[in-house]
Amino acid sequence: MTYFNDLEPTCRERVEEQGYLVPEKLNLDSVIPSSEDTNFVPEWEHVIALINRASTQSRYNTIILYDDLRLIKIRPTANKLIKQLNDHFPLDYHNDMRCTIAKALNINRYVPYICRDFWLVPVTKRDATNRSWFRWQYKSDIWDFGEIHSRVIVDKHLTLQWPLSRRAVESHHKRCKQIASYLKQQAALICPTFDMADLGQYHTPEAVEELMKKIEKYKRGLILGEAGFQKFIDEVDDDLNHNRYWQLPDTEF
Repeated sequence: MTYFNDLEPTCRERVEEQGYLVPEKLNLDSVIPSSEDTNFVPEWEHVIALINRASTQSRYNTIILYDDLRLIKIRPTANKLIKQLNDHFPLDYHNDMRCTIAKALNINRYVPYICRDFWLVPVTKRDATNRSWFRWQYKSDIWDFGEIHSRVIVDKHLTLQWPLSRRAVESHHKRCKQIASYLKQQAALICPTFDMADLGQYHTPEAVEELMKKIEKYKRGLILGEAGFQKFIDEVDDDLNHNRYWQLPDTEF
């Protein structure tokens, strides 16, 4: 059976012969599919790794590896992709994860992104201000540790080798579990104990997503109100969501 059909033949043969993929040694030229979309959106539910290639001075800055062994090289950097996570998930990496939850838990380095069962871990040092990220599926991934490299078996069919010692992997896992535990406990504190059947109303996932967007909008409105804005209109909210801070009206503090 042939795997990694998106790799250049010589690279694919080498990976199949050794039995594992080393993401950090994967060159852009070795990946055939590409996208020129500067606003490329990954299929987040199937992402296994974001492989940083921002230092290559190429038009492509990231390689995405999916759980079905598909690969694609894209133009957005890993940092840009991470900033867009809140377009798909209810938590924002910078504001919710780094500046709030991680800070409260005294996690200062290699802050992961934890939302539902999507656990995205930064696994390399910064290179051109970006990192590579690995999605740790904590219930099923199997790790084999070495002194300076560790291998992980994903979904029983994909083996990756990362430049991580056992100690580094365990530190990453500890940070993930700290944040996941906090989120779980916070949800339990505010979640009613009734069964859904007793409540008599069920919100579809789509309805919940729209409600969360409205709630986040109102929260931003409260913050802006305290900062001196008299009106929080849709145009202001849109400017904030797209980081167009220079278009916001002047205000006195």
